[in-house]
Amino acid sequence: MRSDCEEIPSGFSKTDADKAETMEATVAAPSARSAKATDGCQVYWPAPYEVCGAIRDKYNELGGPNSFLLFPTSNELSNPDGVGKRSTFHNGPIYWSPWGGAHPVANHFFAAWQRNGWEGGPLGYPTSDENVNPDNIGRRQYFQGGTIYWKLNEAYYVAGAIRDKWGETGWEGGWLGYPITDETKTADGAGRFNRFEHGVIYWSPDGGAHPVSGSILDKWAQAGYERSTYGYPTADQFTKDDWVHVEQQFQRGTIAGPGPKPVELAELSVFPTPDEIIAAAQRIAKDVPATVADIIEDALDEARLSMVRTSDPSPGDEMLLPQPRGAGDIFFSEAATARVSHGHNGIFVSTTHSVEALNPEKGVREVDNTADGGRKMRSPQMLWVNTSATIRADAVKFAKSRVGFAYNKNFAFNKDVNGNDPGGYNCSQLLWAAYKWASENSTNSDKTIDLDGDGGYGVYPRDILKSSWVTKYP
Repeated sequence: MRSDCEEIPSGFSKTDADKAETMEATVAAPSARSAKATDGCQVYWPAPYEVCGAIRDKYNELGGPNSFLLFPTSNELSNPDGVGKRSTFHNGPIYWSPWGGAHPVANHFFAAWQRNGWEGGPLGYPTSDENVNPDNIGRRQYFQGGTIYWKLNEAYYVAGAIRDKWGETGWEGGWLGYPITDETKTADGAGRFNRFEHGVIYWSPDGGAHPVSGSILDKWAQAGYERSTYGYPTADQFTKDDWVHVEQQFQRGTIAGPGPKPVELAELSVFPTPDEIIAAAQRIAKDVPATVADIIEDALDEARLSMVRTSDPSPGDEMLLPQPRGAGDIFFSEAATARVSHGHNGIFVSTTHSVEALNPEKGVREVDNTADGGRKMRSPQMLWVNTSATIRADAVKFAKSRVGFAYNKNFAFNKDVNGNDPGGYNCSQLLWAAYKWASENSTNSDKTIDLDGDGGYGVYPRDILKSSWVTKYP
């Protein structure tokens, strides 16, 4: 027997291998067929099972035992509906139906399909293999009654009118992102909804399917969703001012709020509200030839480069903050708030102390970096500003004069030297203001020092790191 001269793959016994060899011989020799041999089937040694028909063809197309499915673990089985067939393999089954053909359903796709009742549930049978999405991150698989989408070990199905509306927004590449729930019945049993990364889509028989997101979703949720006095959405969001503000009609009223870009900019800026973002943009629009919408869009583009969403609440490596060469030097360290990596800056006013805008609770403080054995930061980078000793000294004087000021929560629109709009300083603004003031008020300089590395409406900690005015310690 073959098992006597070949190593049997792990997971199979000699009995399995010998039985499989016998089955192979029976299938391969028509004249020697017994009642146990089935037409159109194939045996894959050492697995003692027959894989038949369209399921066999799909299995072979995928690579047979060398595919991700590995070896078969059952003969062909009839499904409970008496119509479809399936064969199981080490890493998932292949299902066949007359409507969709033969397709593997594996891993998280199988778990999502199982969760929803297999072929007997709303999804029915598979009609495709897995497909890679255009973002080259996620995958999808089509079924008779909907589509399962997978991203980063989570898979959920979207179907019917909700799937159609999601498609109108751009699928997973649109502003809603990927689904994060299956289609779910609402509490009243009449409606359906899916949650997505950046919003929801609700469907009702009277109002149809409509996405709800951002500030409107927050207000609708606080009111009680579809059980509130507003009822279900009956229209998509619309705007009268180029998406600075949005409105949405519900069965029994309208909800209005800041638009998606002010909301995202507020999220990336961590501390300000969307309304505070809009108010700041409105103040700037009085002095520059740009609309409020354009100002917010430009500020958002800058924030997306400077403020990074992260799953790590503490990015970087913790280490002691090095001693500076002297007063006027600055530092950048990694820091994150609310899953947004924003970084942090400070200016040294001596070799042992720095002045920093710390947070909304503490405001601008002088910090002793030698206390308790030394101050630990996240991946600190030491920098000096390429200017004269006089301007460095004046920048230190400015920073020390701001100790006790409040914290400015708005990084997006923080280019105010005097700390008046809306009041106080944040960490990068303080450094930017100190060197801008020192250079503009010096008789020894004919250039204004602007530590903003990209020239936008706001100066962020990473902008200073990128500034042509600074040099990293060797």
